[in-house]
Amino acid sequence: MLQRVAEIICLCCLVVGATASAQSAVAIEQEPAHRLVLQNVNVRVFDVWLPPGEESLWHVHRHDGISVRLADATIEDEPKDGQAETFRLRRGAVAYGSTPTARTHRVRNVGETTFHNIYIELLTDRDVGEDRAAAAAAASARRVEFENDRVRALRRVLAPGESTGMHTHASSGAAVLVTAGRLEISSPEGVARTSDVNTGTVQWIDSGTTHSLKNIGDAPIEIVDIEPK
Repeated sequence: MLQRVAEIICLCCLVVGATASAQSAVAIEQEPAHRLVLQNVNVRVFDVWLPPGEESLWHVHRHDGISVRLADATIEDEPKDGQAETFRLRRGAVAYGSTPTARTHRVRNVGETTFHNIYIELLTDRDVGEDRAAAAAAASARRVEFENDRVRALRRVLAPGESTGMHTHASSGAAVLVTAGRLEISSPEGVARTSDVNTGTVQWIDSGTTHSLKNIGDAPIEIVDIEPK
């Protein structure tokens, strides 16, 4: 009898231990659905991919961040100490998340389409004061989707055959391809190269970069530029 009781207690301990282990949170870079695709002193960029019916591990966000949705999807977001909420996400939408304290949560894909998202962590505070007006002027050909004291998001759509013309980036940032296509990228010296880009391609562009972009494909190309401040 004592042996049987001991076996039950042992089994209960194993179950509790397994549950605690399953619910322990990991750092965002250790969460399998978050693939790190770019990192520098300003940002960390994650390509997030979660098929229908799957859920992420519990994971921790420690920095403010901004997301660019790459597909329509329906997700359930469950904070560690709160109620789960369901969100219907729209392809191309931009969403900002402030993280004044560490936030632990997990995400379930409760829809019928893959949850695909580019998530950009903002690692540093930066005072752009003097270049703010210049950046706004340079952004005039793009539509401002979101802006606060931490980050600016701008959208550009190039129709087939359309070109940006030669332009200079006043601010550094990450260019996120919302749609796939073929771009011709030209330098001020007249050197041109062709780039086949996929949905979710992310390219860091340093301030002072001068180039032109031309859509040489047969479908519109949508780009969202995320510029940390």
